[in-house]
Amino acid sequence: MTRIIPDKDLEKFIQATGWIPGQEIPLRQPVNNPNRTQPAMPQNMVNINDILKGKMFYDGNLADALQQALEHAGSTGYVATMPELIAAKVKAGKNHDFYKNWLTVHTEENIGIDQKGRFYGANEPVLVLVNGGGILTPKRIKQAYDEGLVSGSAKYTNQEFDDLLDGKLPDGSGIKLYHFDDEIKKGVSDLPHQFGIVMPYSVAQNTESTYVKKREFLANSLVMARNAGMQNLEEYFERAKDTSDDTLGCYHPFGGRDASTPQGRVLFLYSDYGGLGGDDNLYGGGRFVGVAPEAPSARK
Repeated sequence: MTRIIPDKDLEKFIQATGWIPGQEIPLRQPVNNPNRTQPAMPQNMVNINDILKGKMFYDGNLADALQQALEHAGSTGYVATMPELIAAKVKAGKNHDFYKNWLTVHTEENIGIDQKGRFYGANEPVLVLVNGGGILTPKRIKQAYDEGLVSGSAKYTNQEFDDLLDGKLPDGSGIKLYHFDDEIKKGVSDLPHQFGIVMPYSVAQNTESTYVKKREFLANSLVMARNAGMQNLEEYFERAKDTSDDTLGCYHPFGGRDASTPQGRVLFLYSDYGGLGGDDNLYGGGRFVGVAPEAPSARK
């Protein structure tokens, strides 16, 4: 991975980064498409114990790591997202592997222009977070490698980003998008495993990209969006913080970046007080958590 952080934070960063399958009535029926990245399932049917017993898939090529995790999950399993892994880390003991390894989450951040004003106004730059599989499939990531990354991100076509804002995914399926201000900030229950959040790009740009105290962390709009709400955040902060100065990281690459070129990359959740990472180059290693149908709780 390539991570760009201030020199003053480099030492801390180095230290820090060392539906129950088979159930009925999914949120919506998955499209019968072999390229589909994830099954559709309500988030409240994702069992955190299964995630804690999930299998980590590491590869020096991020696209291959994701492909391995998806193949392990199969058509009825899933690859864990940022909100799910934060919840899992809150429940995990400090000796769990999730506190010993940085993780790549199946959550992507995409920026571009909402030309039609679907959420905040015509020609407004927006950030679209997607949990559970969006544009960045293994195949699309490798395509981005071949085409050349844009400052470490995959470059999208205007059509790809426009389709995403309409809730259309490249595999032919649909995805529900939530308005950050009108829904996520006010608290939304029963979020699905696969969904998106749209927020003003300027809000994301203006959030701090560094280590912060708890008050600043909990007030950070990008933190809230990445976690799809406030649930688990205070507990996660207390468990993952740097106890020497009571800080936790949340990084992003948006300062000074122009959203007129649509682009995206995946997020990371670090082993300890590195926290929530979004400024890592898409070209690098990945470590995803795959949960297969044979997870222990699924057999009970």
